Amino acid sequence: MAPVDARYVREVECGDQTVEVLIKRSKRRSMAIHVYHDKPVELRAPLKCPWSEIESFLASRRQWIGESLNALAAIDHPAPPAYVDNEIHHFLGRPLNLRCVAGQTRNVSINGDVIAVRCSQPDNPDKIRSVLEAFYRSEALRLMPARVENCLARFREYLPVTAVTVRKMKARWGSCSRTGEICLNTLLMQKPLAAIDFVVTHELCHLKHFAHNKAFYRLMDRTMPDWREREKLLGTDEVTLQLDLF
Repeated sequence: MAPVDARYVREVECGDQTVEVLIKRSKRRSMAIHVYHDKPVELRAPLKCPWSEIESFLASRRQWIGESLNALAAIDHPAPPAYVDNEIHHFLGRPLNLRCVAGQTRNVSINGDVIAVRCSQPDNPDKIRSVLEAFYRSEALRLMPARVENCLARFREYLPVTAVTVRKMKARWGSCSRTGEICLNTLLMQKPLAAIDFVVTHELCHLKHFAHNKAFYRLMDRTMPDWREREKLLGTDEVTLQLDLF
């Protein structure tokens, strides 16, 4: 493995610890910080982003980095889902007991604290995962446009939302484009509505302020004053903690 260019590593004082942050540039439109429990903190930035903006952004998030590292250190990191009976899966923030049911029709039903996943091979975890993720997608297609409309009502400004799409994403909860398209992660269907609305509002704010600058955070504060608390609802049970999910 090639050594990391020292220009792309920063040492940051985060509370009582010194943290190395790896700066990664790529063809993206904004900055984001990713905190992991098993590898260095990463700050991802656009290729042409000035170093002054990167340093300012990093300095403004030192406290969050320290808190996130402490949170990750304090929890047991579960194994990936096995998709077997009695495993806990979440829907809109509710913990539900998984039941794998045999049947020719693929579907998902929720009754009380049980989420039943029906398919022809209920003992095949890949099949159960596929049906469950398809359920999250269909529910996201139904719910997300309404959540965007709900969050838009908080804004004084006109925001040019041209489309709302959903898809499963590994590295971000949501994204937006300069043309006004909002894309939301289908796995948000596991989270409470308050957390979903935080992600939606975050992306809507980007339609007004594309960078994570002071104006962006002023708009977040004005539109959703409790956004910091809502952000926490996304949880620290993820392998990756993501900040500024864009």
